[in-house]
Amino acid sequence: MALDSGLRGMKVNGARHVLVLASILCLMSITFVALSQSKESKEKEGKTVTITGCIAKGEAADEFAITQGGKKYGLKSTTVKLADHLGHKVTVVGKMTRAPGEDEEGEKAEKGGGEYADVQVTSLKMISASCQ
Repeated sequence: MALDSGLRGMKVNGARHVLVLASILCLMSITFVALSQSKESKEKEGKTVTITGCIAKGEAADEFAITQGGKKYGLKSTTVKLADHLGHKVTVVGKMTRAPGEDEEGEKAEKGGGEYADVQVTSLKMISASCQ
């Protein structure tokens, strides 16, 4: 009997070790995925992008917006007068100043009506005086 209960104890301890090891591996995998997604977002920040769409008023007083491919971008510029092109179809070139999928504080944005990313516009080409 003593041998039988000893074997049972070893099986329970062995199962615990396997469970602990599996939990550690799972947490490491989740951490790796989260870090790689964060790195990918940071790599996109600062990237030059070209966006074509219609300029609309943005969320802030000095901000404008443009939508391309279902993604809404916040636009700002110190060199291009975006207000002069409200309601125009344009192509803008600029650098991402906020990574895709992050909110203004650099945290993950919730899915929904927010902006995909912010862009500091460096040039603008007007395509049409209207968006229709």
